[in-house]
Amino acid sequence: MKQNLFIGLVLLSLFSTAQKPLADEVLNAEKSFAAYSVAHGTKEAFLHFFDSSGVVFEKGKAVNGIETWNKKEAGTGVLNWHPVYGSMAASGDLGFTTGPWTFQQKSVDDSVVARGQYSTVWKKDKSGEWKFVVDLGINKTPAFDDAAYQFSNEAVSFVPGTWNNLLNREEKFIRQTSETDAAQRTKLYEQFLSKKTFFLNRNGNLPVVVLNKLNSALQTLPQKIDYRIDGSGISAAGDLGYVYGTTIVKGKTENYLRIWRREGKEWKLVLETLRY
Repeated sequence: MKQNLFIGLVLLSLFSTAQKPLADEVLNAEKSFAAYSVAHGTKEAFLHFFDSSGVVFEKGKAVNGIETWNKKEAGTGVLNWHPVYGSMAASGDLGFTTGPWTFQQKSVDDSVVARGQYSTVWKKDKSGEWKFVVDLGINKTPAFDDAAYQFSNEAVSFVPGTWNNLLNREEKFIRQTSETDAAQRTKLYEQFLSKKTFFLNRNGNLPVVVLNKLNSALQTLPQKIDYRIDGSGISAAGDLGYVYGTTIVKGKTENYLRIWRREGKEWKLVLETLRY
């Protein structure tokens, strides 16, 4: 009886993603967050949309977002952004978005003085509102041209994963890629990357989203990166998960975020934001 029930749940999961909007809810939450930032200021926006358990990253450490932003002074600059890609779990409780951000000193009419790419993990709370739980970005990137990018947002069939095998996948990725030459790293990354859509975010560079640019991007990585996992989460459907933590390069600490999605029976890397 239990075996038949399990098989039925698996078959349901294999077809359920095609019946749900893949990202509309989480994309709308991100757009509302950005609009709130422009209208009310960055501090107010972060405090309004942060989950109580959410984290930001300060000086290489993951810290509680609400506590951190409560201590900040409200600035006069305008932080704006928009999502170019997002995905939501089949269970509708977890999602993520990524895209470019800009900063202007006083108003939206001023010149852009800083820009980069952000990555945000969203979770639906008990009242049904989307709140974000992780926010990590990169900076000093060239301007992002939306028209130059096309991303697949089609339904992905999957067999549900578990929190344990998500972490096992992350740990395997770390073991195999943390210390190796660029050519070998490229082969390893290709084995882990999503077959649909992926983003690799690095300071100073536009996101890598195609395989033919993978090798040149990985050549800029330090030969050895030590990773420490600091936090993680998984959707109720077992199809979307995230892991964040600390990077250590030559004694200097920074942070990373990886988002994994089930494609068939495997966890595939759909986004990596890596600061070093």
